[in-house]
Amino acid sequence: MSVKEADLFDPIRLFLEDLGYAVQGEVKDCDIVATRESETIIVELKRSFNLKLVYQAIERQTIAEHVYVAIPRPQKGQRDRTFKDMVRLLKRLELGLLTVALDSPVQLVEVVLEPADSVVRKNRRKQEGLAKEVDQRLVAINKGGINKTKIMTAYREKSLALCCYLETKESATVKELRELDAKYPSLVQSNPYKWYRRVEKGVYTLSEEGKLALEEATHQKIVKWYRDNLSIG
Repeated sequence: MSVKEADLFDPIRLFLEDLGYAVQGEVKDCDIVATRESETIIVELKRSFNLKLVYQAIERQTIAEHVYVAIPRPQKGQRDRTFKDMVRLLKRLELGLLTVALDSPVQLVEVVLEPADSVVRKNRRKQEGLAKEVDQRLVAINKGGINKTKIMTAYREKSLALCCYLETKESATVKELRELDAKYPSLVQSNPYKWYRRVEKGVYTLSEEGKLALEEATHQKIVKWYRDNLSIG
């Protein structure tokens, strides 16, 4: 069976959601970021255990107290010497380990090793950046472990939210937009995706590119959510 990193995402997402976590995929280069109250955990996905995975997990310890690595369940089982050596290394590094039974109809997630409270010095700037990105994403749409796929960032989501608002109006002033969301004026003025059009000084409307963005297939979950929740900026 050909396994992709993204195949691990949904089983782990459901596992974490059952534990009460809110889960986001592909946040600031992290495959999975899960939050519950003041707790944040990071999970890095790989098709197999390797040093790249270890390096990534060690780097993630600079922004989260608890970091897991996740791999498919080993075919030889947990008694295999190589697997035991891997667990020993991860334990020494204070990392957790999850395995996913992708070769089973029921894709169970097993916690093989819980991470310890990491004593690695934290990067406050990166921690704050991660928390800000998670907080500003109101819709979970990204799948962790994906490659060569456009990521729905908080910035892009906010830009689509503004498109959803502008489609309900002929035009809107900067003052109106500021009252709705403090970030909207800078969005229409910088106009990074060309989704807005200046009608006159201080007045904006939805551009043709913006109308097309609302119809784009990959945007539909986001667009539906904001059309249903227009009071949320």
